Amino acid sequence: MSEMMSDTNAGTLRAKKETGNRFTDTNKIPWTAFFLNGVDYKLLDFAGDRCTLLVKVEKGTKLAIHQHLKPVELYLISGSFGYTDPETGHTDMIYAGGYLYEPPGTVHEPTSPDGFMGVAVIHGHVLGFSADGQEVRIGPEDYYRRAKENNAVAHLGLEP
Repeated sequence: MSEMMSDTNAGTLRAKKETGNRFTDTNKIPWTAFFLNGVDYKLLDFAGDRCTLLVKVEKGTKLAIHQHLKPVELYLISGSFGYTDPETGHTDMIYAGGYLYEPPGTVHEPTSPDGFMGVAVIHGHVLGFSADGQEVRIGPEDYYRRAKENNAVAHLGLEP
């Protein structure tokens, strides 16, 4: 059985506010339009090749087919998210309280029948295609750039 943490022999540990901690009121961050209609986000954190987003997706939104070059994690606060395996026809969905881990190489065309609100952690780029067939790579720096253009990055403390 694992031991529970206790203050009993805390030794030299002392609680303190660390430099770099950010307590953020997400209600004060404006929504930024995503790269597809029906999807908006709030950039919660940005660290070069990783970002954390609060994502809002409208009911019935279907995202374009794309490939994750690095992992993506999604925790749903409300709604539904999933995709159908074209080979088997099997549909996997998560609902409020559900968590999804997508490993590098995942290729899918997700849908959200009910819409959703969730927290996504994006590790690296996603590969897709524009309407004219051109390869498009979208990564954390693109989310940051777009949020900055929307005046939605001040809470990150990255700008002088």
